[in-house]
Amino acid sequence: MPEFLLLVLVPVAAWGGWWFARNTLRRGEKKRNRLFSNQYFQGLNYLLNEQPDKAIQIFLEMAEVNEDTVETHLALGSLFRRRGEVDRAIRLHQNIISKHSLNETQRMQALLELGEDYMRAGLFDRAEKLFSELTERESLAPSALRHLLDIYQQEKDWENALDIASKLEQATDDHMGVFMSHFCCELAESSLAQGKPEAARKFLRRGRRHDPENVRAYFISAGIAVHREQYGEAMGIHEEIARLDPDYLPYLLEDYFDSAEKCGRQEHARDKLEGWVKSGHGTSVVLKKAEFLEQDEGVEAAARFIVSELRERPSVRGLDRLMALKQAGGPGIESGEEVLHNITRELLASQSSYRCSNCGFSGHNHHWQCPSCKQWSTTRVIRSVLGE
Repeated sequence: MPEFLLLVLVPVAAWGGWWFARNTLRRGEKKRNRLFSNQYFQGLNYLLNEQPDKAIQIFLEMAEVNEDTVETHLALGSLFRRRGEVDRAIRLHQNIISKHSLNETQRMQALLELGEDYMRAGLFDRAEKLFSELTERESLAPSALRHLLDIYQQEKDWENALDIASKLEQATDDHMGVFMSHFCCELAESSLAQGKPEAARKFLRRGRRHDPENVRAYFISAGIAVHREQYGEAMGIHEEIARLDPDYLPYLLEDYFDSAEKCGRQEHARDKLEGWVKSGHGTSVVLKKAEFLEQDEGVEAAARFIVSELRERPSVRGLDRLMALKQAGGPGIESGEEVLHNITRELLASQSSYRCSNCGFSGHNHHWQCPSCKQWSTTRVIRSVLGE
């Protein structure tokens, strides 16, 4: 009988031990999960309440990286990068990549983040290598290509930028024609600086294929024509620019009339100027006509012309020129003109001449690529009372 009881009690005891251990483990796991969940939501709450330092401390305490927590660690790395703590972001993303428990998608996402860290740190060679590898991954290719394009633009590596822009256009629905056209213009200008006009013309033709209305390519072509003393051709190119985008008239007027004088086509140029004035293409064309009137008919004729234009399209630049003409002997106006003249000069000196239509960056100089947002062909002449 005791032997029988022993045989019965041994399995019961073993089962009881297993049941007790299992429930103990479950309670421990539930406790850990509850603690993790509380920490996770506490960290998120700090982020939502714009308390990133407290959020970082919470997430660092949740140090274990696995498939369930990797998104939190990636977000934390991005937060470090935005705060300028690039070294910490790099170490965190490298730690994520070293974990063998992650799936391939999560590892690739961490590599993409690490590449952005390298870019922010100025380690372009490392970033370029990473992004080049990630372009082989179809899901990450667009992001990797965009980062590579940014790197090559910053490094002024226009050949590679042109190649990457083409691949990006094929991989996405993005139209990269404007970008590629400007890259060709950069290569054309580089060729001209090296004394290779034929290579420059090839790049310009290629640039026009990417963007037929990129006026920068026409400006470079006009410069080549002037260099070859083909002034009539240069005038035709300038007229085409004015047709494509009259906003660039202030930028070309002097070169246009200089070419006209050198090839004996002043009358033709003045006829064109008359048309631009009648079309209301800004103050610069008005002032240019006034300059010719002053040469041909005297100060009073130029002043009366400006007065008539100012009635239709008032501008500070026009008023400033009118007052200068009156001081030089034109018809008199009411007292205080000298004070007004000084005020207009100060206004013009403080007024930006160009503004980016994409980000609003403004300045006194024209830029083909906006220094702020890096977009191409977005810097335009300002049309206002104090501008064109």
